[in-house]
Amino acid sequence: MRSNNKIPRMRTIPKAYEEVKRADPNTSLTLRALRRMIKSGEVPCVMVGTKRPVDLDLLFDVLSGYNDSANPYFVTE
Repeated sequence: MRSNNKIPRMRTIPKAYEEVKRADPNTSLTLRALRRMIKSGEVPCVMVGTKRPVDLDLLFDVLSGYNDSANPYFVTE
């Protein structure tokens, strides 16, 4: 469980991409690249039916180079 009991900010892949674009309008990351990163397990997600919601905080951690593999919420499938 997270130490600060913060609720994860889960977003669908397109919504997560919109958040990245909002944070960095000039990003070179594409929606297709984000999908590939999620499919490969580079960006953690959870399967909910056919959707793969992404925790925005973990996404930004991965994009900034931070990888806390000891974090139980860092799930790669």
